[in-house]
Amino acid sequence: MELGSKLKKLRKEHNYSQNQLADKLNVTAQAVSKWENDKCAPDIINLVQLSDLYNVSLDYLIKSDKELQNHLSLENNRLKVMKYFILCISLIVIFVLFILIKSQFFMFGHGLGTWILIVCLLGFSVSIFFSLYCYIIKKKYFISLWIAFLMLSCIVCLTSFYDYIMKVIFS
Repeated sequence: MELGSKLKKLRKEHNYSQNQLADKLNVTAQAVSKWENDKCAPDIINLVQLSDLYNVSLDYLIKSDKELQNHLSLENNRLKVMKYFILCISLIVIFVLFILIKSQFFMFGHGLGTWILIVCLLGFSVSIFFSLYCYIIKKKYFISLWIAFLMLSCIVCLTSFYDYIMKVIFS
């Protein structure tokens, strides 16, 4: 017996409609319908709420469904990677700020072009890490990779034609 049919059976045993169950779990009735038709699986928080509501164990709900166990394990891995991703981005920003402070960058009056270049560099760094995250987790990385290439081309353009761009902007 798959999770969807178990959930449907338990819901009917407890005389809940899909709307009533959705209200109790703070989800939509469409989500409940998708769970019962095995189109998607509830997350771990909803599984715990369902086990409490129906007074059944989590083992009863998920132990026989290997595909769901793999899905939940993958979600757990995604959360771990996301934590490391946020940590890496934070460390890079702190490292860049430390270098800029140490080199007394903020003591001098910099022009608009310098600040645009710094924003592009930070955008490039973030988009590279986001591209890696998307590749590792979702296996879809083309959009974020194109954003990284766009940011890199902006950096190259700004550094190559910096004097000309500043003359055009401030003339």
